[in-house]
Amino acid sequence: MFSPTDWFILATYVAAISLVGSLFYRKGATSKEFFLGGRRMTAVPVAISLVAADMSAISYMGAPAWTYQHNLELVWSSWSYVFVAPVVMFLFMPFYSRFKFYTAYEYLERRFDLKTRLLGSAIFLLMRASHVAIVIYAPSLILSLITGLPLVGCVLMMGLCTTLYTTLGGMKAVIWTDVMQFSTLMIGLFTVTWLSISHVPGGIPMVWRVVNDAGRLHLLNFSTDLSQLTTFWSAGIGGAFMALSTLGTDQAYLQRYFTTRSLKDGQRSILLDAIIVVPVSLLLYSVGPILYTFYHFNPDKLKQLPATDAILPFFVMTQLGGWLSGLVIASIFAASMAVMSAGINALTTATTVDFYKRLLRPNCSDADAVLVGRIGTVAWGMLATIAAVFVGRLGPIINAFNLINSFLGGPILGIFLLGMLTRRARGTAAMVGAVAGFASVSLLHWKTEISFFYYAIVGTLITLGTGRLIAQLQPARDESELGGLVLGMDSLPETPQSGST
Repeated sequence: MFSPTDWFILATYVAAISLVGSLFYRKGATSKEFFLGGRRMTAVPVAISLVAADMSAISYMGAPAWTYQHNLELVWSSWSYVFVAPVVMFLFMPFYSRFKFYTAYEYLERRFDLKTRLLGSAIFLLMRASHVAIVIYAPSLILSLITGLPLVGCVLMMGLCTTLYTTLGGMKAVIWTDVMQFSTLMIGLFTVTWLSISHVPGGIPMVWRVVNDAGRLHLLNFSTDLSQLTTFWSAGIGGAFMALSTLGTDQAYLQRYFTTRSLKDGQRSILLDAIIVVPVSLLLYSVGPILYTFYHFNPDKLKQLPATDAILPFFVMTQLGGWLSGLVIASIFAASMAVMSAGINALTTATTVDFYKRLLRPNCSDADAVLVGRIGTVAWGMLATIAAVFVGRLGPIINAFNLINSFLGGPILGIFLLGMLTRRARGTAAMVGAVAGFASVSLLHWKTEISFFYYAIVGTLITLGTGRLIAQLQPARDESELGGLVLGMDSLPETPQSGST
């Protein structure tokens, strides 16, 4: 059970993070300060914030739970970041850096037209709001299971505290609290790894022998069976397309790039992110086999496990106890609060810039934009918190967001690539391509057993191919409108072009 000491540690941590984040509140903050941290951030804190964007309780609990039941093959979905980091650094980033964008979807209007920008932003809002809801749900579920408190109460505690400091402190609070929370996460992760090994008679050699015999260390699966979820082709290559969609088009990530002082700082942050992800994800996935070994020798101690997704905190609460359990649960909350704060800040930015300022009040003052941003943060925080109550219907938490991303990530990536790599395509071509991409993925899900990791590949290629085909049926674009917006065309247009259909 959760002891008074555990509650004290968790409550102190949540209160401390909320306080630190709130210290970044500035009454007269400009929109550039609130949404982009004043564009003065350096590469290292931004890189750590990018890593923290992925290391939520979904990863913290889901990765060990997955490898406890299966093997290490799924780790390729995280390592695929290394494959796509150079593409983001040298294709996407130079395009964004030429314009002082607040959102990536401003590029879509410059390259295509307004409706394409709104579609891209709307897809992001749907994807990221879903992710934030899952992120809130995961630690709340565990706290509910181990304390007996109602799930709704745990969700509210998680959602309200994070929404508070994000509303007050803006993007700078998001990044610096991410750094603090990632540090807490790593302390908790190292603590669990070390102590779980110490509970296995024979230590690391025994762990290696048991999990190797059980097939839990299997890493490379080159099967061509498209229905297998964790082959190298599925998790590695398919996961790379999903990662490219996330790193290259998702506002929650791009907004961090936009906070950096220069293109080089932004590129360094992406490179550092990819480098850090490899050992951290390997450590996360390695906890599962260690726990498998412990319970292999102590199967009677599994009797009260409420759900496999809870295997990590269950071990902590039942085998470690004391102040260590409070520390680990706090680190799980740290992981999810970091992702939630960045997510709702990005949702607010896209809503304010792409919809409110673009459609409703194009000439609103800077102060009004910040006020709308703060109100939007509260609204998105409340919406995601309510949605979190229903997340349990999506299956294992490690793949819950991947499943959503697999449907929408391909079409949005296809739209951006269509804009960056082709000269002829207009807004209608991009829109029709995206619809075709989504329809093809939906058909695959309905009619086949193909791994959802392949959906992003199919969605991207169908969107890109259909868009190029439609473009051939339309009049050629005036290339003077495309300077700086298409690969190989370096000169910038003098005035923004919205494109035409």
